[in-house]
Amino acid sequence: MRGMVWFALSLGSALFQVLRNMVMKRLGHALDETINVWGRFTFILPFAALGVWVDGVPRLGPATWWYCLLFGVSQLVGTQCLALALKHAEISLVTALWKLSVLLLVVWGFLFLGERPTVWGVAGVLVCVAGVYLINVSRARISVWAPLVSLIRDPGQRYTLAAALFYAPSVVFIKKIALLSKPSFAVLSGYAVCAALVTPLALYRSRRHFGQIGRTGSPSWDWAPSPPSRPSSEPPPTR
Repeated sequence: MRGMVWFALSLGSALFQVLRNMVMKRLGHALDETINVWGRFTFILPFAALGVWVDGVPRLGPATWWYCLLFGVSQLVGTQCLALALKHAEISLVTALWKLSVLLLVVWGFLFLGERPTVWGVAGVLVCVAGVYLINVSRARISVWAPLVSLIRDPGQRYTLAAALFYAPSVVFIKKIALLSKPSFAVLSGYAVCAALVTPLALYRSRRHFGQIGRTGSPSWDWAPSPPSRPSSEPPPTR
């Protein structure tokens, strides 16, 4: 029963992460990456606070706040890199390359949490890494070394790699917060620190976009590029 719950939660997490990346790519083109990151951390706070209200506020030690700060910095940098990657590269490639964080999580989990993956866990990590390699090779269609070359030449893939490097420790830090307090409080405190850190940057770089937050209207899910506008000197088409 416990294994089924874990599988359902993991599957739901993967699905919602894909949806989140789709929305972040859309907002990155419509606005900019900084207010994109700010919105991700800020608008989740009321929902996270509801979880703490239901679950209760746990007793907190000084180590909890240090881990909150470490999570905030690593998660903020990773999310900013992810937003830039989604803006410059294809979402399918970004999502695949971003899964390198799974491999890094094995190392971080072993060093900081003392976790040892099972044989099936190691096999799952290897499958993820192999999938990343195959996607890059099929995209390049040049040689087996093409993925390594594209990491140097393609800015979108460089941002994706940076996102994976910072996301891995952030997962370990938020798990540490959850172990020291409660999972609901870990989400609220971690994202509150992220929101506090990114707000000054958003006000400096993206203040012109804040006026668009309150605009009404239905979101458009047609992500195809709009056709180029006709020059003003061109006469309108006749019927």
